Amino acid sequence: MPTPAEIKFFRTLRDKKAREESGFFVAETPKVVSDMLAGGLRPEKIYVLHEAFGKWKQQYSGLPLESVSAKELERLSFLKQPHEVSALFSIPEQTEFEQQKTTIILDDISDPGNMGTIIRTAHWFGIQNIVCTENCVDIYNPKVVQSTMGSIARLNIYNRKPADILILFKKETHFYGAFMNGQNINETIFEFPAAIIIGSEAHGIQSLSSLVKHRISIPAANNNDCPESLNASVAAAIIMNYICCT
Repeated sequence: MPTPAEIKFFRTLRDKKAREESGFFVAETPKVVSDMLAGGLRPEKIYVLHEAFGKWKQQYSGLPLESVSAKELERLSFLKQPHEVSALFSIPEQTEFEQQKTTIILDDISDPGNMGTIIRTAHWFGIQNIVCTENCVDIYNPKVVQSTMGSIARLNIYNRKPADILILFKKETHFYGAFMNGQNINETIFEFPAAIIIGSEAHGIQSLSSLVKHRISIPAANNNDCPESLNASVAAAIIMNYICCT
């Protein structure tokens, strides 16, 4: 049974400051927690619903599991409908940046759902490195963690001040930025190593605009009758698909 102090600490991890100071974050649901474990992340404690405890004990006998009631799990959860398990993980230390063929750079992505979807999509397309400016939503925000569906444990994700991003990359890197008025992506010949900069839907690329050497855009089927813009995660997915599959 979790103590009141444990539950109180757990609840504080909704806030970025508490996560940074403690070095812990929360992941929930069997799928996400299992993928975190498979990705090599270290759990401090895994709280499992009584009815499912035997199954988890059999599969993860060497891990710090604790059986809880439905009411206790509800108090340990950030979800509207808790599902079987809630786990406390240590935030892993960032590895040294090693540039690969393609890197995604995110500027001012503040929506947790967008951030999580971009991380999951990068994982799908085999892009291992993501660099976030400091004004992006924290990747260990509970909503981000859940929307990545475990992909957060598989990628290298870095946080940097805008002024410190350029020095990560080789001189021959080609920086592409997604804009509404750039070159049609279907007519763009990408050169590598490449860094793709994605800004927020509301403001676009702000703090990293000086890095962009190639402005690219995604054409609408009908410019006379189309939405004003694309969601940032949708735009990122289209660009990643184009780069990786053409």
